[in-house]
Amino acid sequence: MPAIPANLDISPLRDAGEAGQAASWVYDEWAHAESAAVWAENRHDIAQSLQASVHVPKFFGARVDGALAGIASIVPHDLPTRPGLGPWLANVLVLPEWRRRGIGAALVQYAMDYAVALAPALYLYTFDQVELYRRLGWRTLETDSYVGRPITIMRYPAA
Repeated sequence: MPAIPANLDISPLRDAGEAGQAASWVYDEWAHAESAAVWAENRHDIAQSLQASVHVPKFFGARVDGALAGIASIVPHDLPTRPGLGPWLANVLVLPEWRRRGIGAALVQYAMDYAVALAPALYLYTFDQVELYRRLGWRTLETDSYVGRPITIMRYPAA
């Protein structure tokens, strides 16, 4: 695996342009397969995230040479079938040309470090990245299905 790019910068989304890019990626990757209400909540979370006074939801961008290469977020709700759990790590996406370079793990770790000061536990669900999250200290809570696909629901810290 290639090394993490030396010019990688991770921080909250900076402006409406980055928020628009993130919204497009979230829609293309996941939201188009969900209900209109879920997509409306995603758009609301992204817009709120730009406010400095808002701690959750918060979207983060991984930039290489100043251009977005990936995103991740901490949101209050992510899985409609589990409304009592939260906050959630969500929307972890690295552009295909930047994958397998450690950017996804770096983004997730950044979001985890951010969230640990805000809540005693963080949750996520994944279709296919269980091993990545296990390596970062997450524990499987259960398996289920969502939008017709199997998922694994995980918790951090793995208490």
